[in-house]
Amino acid sequence: MKTISHYLFNHEIQANASKSDAQRCLILAAFSSGISRIHGLDESEDVLSMKRCLSEIGAEFHGTNPTKVIPIQKENKKALVLNVGESGFALRTIAFMSLLCSEDVSLNGTGTLLQREQHQLITILKQLGLQVDSNEGKLPLHIRGKIGFSEISVDGSEGSQAISGLCLLAPHLPNGLQVHLEKLKSKPYLALTLQRMRTTGIRIVEISSDTFFISNQSSYHSDAYQIEGDWSGAANFIVGASISGSIRITGLQATSMQADRSIMDFIQSFGAKAHWEDKVLCISQADTKRTFQATITDCPDLFPILVILACSVHGTSIIRGVERLKNKESDRLLVMCKLLDTFGVNHELHSNELQIHGTGKILGGMIQTHHDHRIAMAASIAGCLSQNDIILSDEHCVAKSYPNFFNDLGN
Repeated sequence: MKTISHYLFNHEIQANASKSDAQRCLILAAFSSGISRIHGLDESEDVLSMKRCLSEIGAEFHGTNPTKVIPIQKENKKALVLNVGESGFALRTIAFMSLLCSEDVSLNGTGTLLQREQHQLITILKQLGLQVDSNEGKLPLHIRGKIGFSEISVDGSEGSQAISGLCLLAPHLPNGLQVHLEKLKSKPYLALTLQRMRTTGIRIVEISSDTFFISNQSSYHSDAYQIEGDWSGAANFIVGASISGSIRITGLQATSMQADRSIMDFIQSFGAKAHWEDKVLCISQADTKRTFQATITDCPDLFPILVILACSVHGTSIIRGVERLKNKESDRLLVMCKLLDTFGVNHELHSNELQIHGTGKILGGMIQTHHDHRIAMAASIAGCLSQNDIILSDEHCVAKSYPNFFNDLGN
């Protein structure tokens, strides 16, 4: 357990490395045509899980900052048995990339990932002509067969991670792959994947707004990768400073394609002051805090910290697009509603939106994090407006994405 006492923001931090960007770059480097170097990798659990899986397949990693990557030799292995830890992105990408080295792949995980449904991933794999056995739609998965398709139509309503895995595989298929998307959610995350692929020389042709073709090019080509700072982790500090105090953050890219960069739109609607000084993002609290409305269809990871932002203002704020929050590390909608009850903040759930009736203060109390890193971080930021201590049932879960979170928070 960890106790968070009331505090004011007056921070200067370096943004943590983006695990989303890092995991993509690790895959690109591991399947490149030659040796490459990755600058800015961190030691978050999801990044370590990805490295471990790629090592099992045949990649080698040497040193830190930069990390030298010796790529996988795509010889056919009889069988692969891989554990992705608690990383959903590793699962939904390694499921595809491992097929380049084996026609018999078993995938398992740990922790909350074992309870998460993988229907979209399983459906796509079966569409490619593969045999997939699962535990009633959950891990472990056993994948067998060889891909013989060059065109596929995918339902993207459950998110874009598996689609990113499909796209990362596509250049290695004999005839490339044409992908048609329907009802895609989390679009910026797929855009980040395609952008990174293009920087390695992969040709992607947009046929229409929802259809594109990825040509066969056998491998990626890049000597070096620089990992971006993480807008998802920084969003917690940005909200904290918007509520109370100020912060200066280095390491973020103002033009990043990361979905959670949209936190800037939400805090400016709230009334916070934000500007860039060269490459430093400067945030200071709102003089007049305003209620806001946010749609999180493409940025669901912002939900917990936006709930805290809504608590800090007098009046009703509305967060829309909450239907996809159940299949995360926890049922984030349910967990955050319970957190609001603990904090003494009234709220109403209507279909696909949560209305939060903020009063500008919260009671504090014991928070069950459900081993969810984003719940723990958001609840910690709530300390800047809490009347009493906030006690986290588990603070170690932040290591999944942001191992140095509490050092940066200084509480």
